[in-house]
Amino acid sequence: MPSQFTYHDPAIKDLLVLSSYLYLLSVFEWIAQYVLSAGLLGQILLGIIYGSPLAEWLDVQWQETFVVVGYVGLLLIVFEGGMTTSLPTLTALLPLSTGIAVTGLLVPIGFSFLLTPMFGFPLLHSFAAGAALSSTSLGTVLALISSSGLSLDLQQTKLGTALLGAAVMDDAVAFVLSEIINLLGESDNSASSTLGAHIGRTIGVTFGLGIVAMPVTRWIIRPLYLKYTRSIYRQKAGQSGMLLMMAIVFIGMTAGARYAGTSPLYGVYVGGLVISYLMQTEAAVHSDMIQQDVGDVSIDTAERISASREIQGRPLPSGRLRRVHTHPTPVPMDRLSSRPEDTPPPRTPEKYETRPTFLSTFEHYISPVLIYLLLPLFFGSIGYSIPFIPLWRGKVIWKGIIYTMFMLFGKALTGIWILFWPIEGKRKVSWGQTMKLRLPAALLLGFAMIARGEIGLLISQIAYTTTEQQLTEEEFLITTWAIVLCTILGPVGVGYVIKKFKVDVVRGGWH
Repeated sequence: MPSQFTYHDPAIKDLLVLSSYLYLLSVFEWIAQYVLSAGLLGQILLGIIYGSPLAEWLDVQWQETFVVVGYVGLLLIVFEGGMTTSLPTLTALLPLSTGIAVTGLLVPIGFSFLLTPMFGFPLLHSFAAGAALSSTSLGTVLALISSSGLSLDLQQTKLGTALLGAAVMDDAVAFVLSEIINLLGESDNSASSTLGAHIGRTIGVTFGLGIVAMPVTRWIIRPLYLKYTRSIYRQKAGQSGMLLMMAIVFIGMTAGARYAGTSPLYGVYVGGLVISYLMQTEAAVHSDMIQQDVGDVSIDTAERISASREIQGRPLPSGRLRRVHTHPTPVPMDRLSSRPEDTPPPRTPEKYETRPTFLSTFEHYISPVLIYLLLPLFFGSIGYSIPFIPLWRGKVIWKGIIYTMFMLFGKALTGIWILFWPIEGKRKVSWGQTMKLRLPAALLLGFAMIARGEIGLLISQIAYTTTEQQLTEEEFLITTWAIVLCTILGPVGVGYVIKKFKVDVVRGGWH
C-alpha cells in the first residue's frame, strides 16, 4: 500500500459528469418547486437519473461519498431546527407532539397487517413493511417548513414546533424499529435472544440522552457559557468562537448518540436545543445588562443636565429623578445647556449591537453551503436507493398503489389532533367555526407527516437484505412503491396547502 495518495488530473468525463450533476441539482429543484411546490422531488429525480437506478453516470464510490456528505447536510438542518425551536413552546406542546407521533406510528403499522389477508404477506413481513412506513422523513419535514415561502417562519409557530417534535419522535422510534428488523433477520439465534436487551438499551439511551442533557446544560454548560460571554474573549473571538462551540456540540452529540445506541438525528436535535437554551439565556442576560447600562447612562445624563441648569440659574423640573429604562446614549457636552426634550432619541450601546449570536453565525457560515450543496446532495442521494426499473411490474404497481392509499391515510390522520387540541387563551367560538379555522393547519401537518424518504428506504432495505429476509423481492418492491409515492405526494400536498391558504395555515391559535 502506498504511503500517500497519488495526485493526478481528473478525467474530463468525470469533471463533466460531476459539474453537470451539481448544477442540475439546482435546476431540477427550481423546476419542481415551480411546478409542484416541492423542489426536493426534482433533486430525488436527478439522483435516480444520474445514479445506479438508471444511467449510472455517477461511480458507485461517488454515490457512497455523496450519501455521507448529504447525511451531514441532514444532520445540520436538524441541528438548525433544534436551534430555532422555542423551548417554552416545545415544552407546552410536548403532549400534542407525542399524540401526533404515536398516531403516525401505530396507525400505519396497524394498517400494514392488512397485507396478510390482502396480498399473503406473512405477519412478520407485514410488521417489517409497517415499520418502514411508520417513519417520517425528518429531513423532508424541515426542508418543507424552512422553504415555505411564507412571510412567517413556520418553525417558530406552534404548528411547526408540534410538527417538528412529532417528526423527531418518529425518527427515534424508527431507529429502534430498524434495530429490531436487523436483529430479527439474523440467522444466529443468539442475536434474537438479545433482542429485548437491544431494544431496552436503545429506548433507555434515547430517553436518557434528553434527560441528562437538561441538568448538564443548566448547571455546567450554562454557567461556563455566561462566564465566557462576560469575558473579553467573547468579543475577540466573535463568530469564530461561536462556530467552534457549535461544532463541538454538533460533533459531540452526533458521536455520543450513535455510539450510545440511538439515532444521531435525535442527538443533534437535542444539541440544537442546548444551543437554543444558551441563546435564550444570553438574550435575557444581555437585556439585563443593557437595562443596567442604560439606567446608569440616563441618571448620569440627567445629573449633568441638572447641574448645567443650576449653573445657568434656571429652575429644575419638579418631581423625583426617575431611572429611565429606554435606550439612550450620553448627551454631548455641547448640548448640556439644551432642554431635556431637545436631547436626541436614545439607542442601544454599540458594544451590544455588534455581538454575534449562534444563529447569526450559523446563517453566515453554514447556511449557504447547506442550502446550495449539502441538502441537494442529500435529496439526490435518496434517488440512488430507489430500484426504479424493477418497480414497473404490473402486479407490483397495483398492489403498491393500494398499499400507498392506506399509508397516506395513516399519516394524514395525525392532523385530527390539530382540530381538537385545546388552545389556551382563545375565545370561545362554535365547533363548526373552529373546524373551519383549524382545517388548513390540520391539512399541513397531515401532509408534512406523510413523506417517508430516507428512513423508510433504510428500514425496507434492511428487511430485504438481512440473512433471514423479512421482505421478499416482490414485498420489498410493493413497500418501496408506498415509500416513493408517499415521499412524492406529501411534499406536493404541503406545497398546495401553503399556496392556497398562505398565512392562514396557522389560524385558529397555531401561530
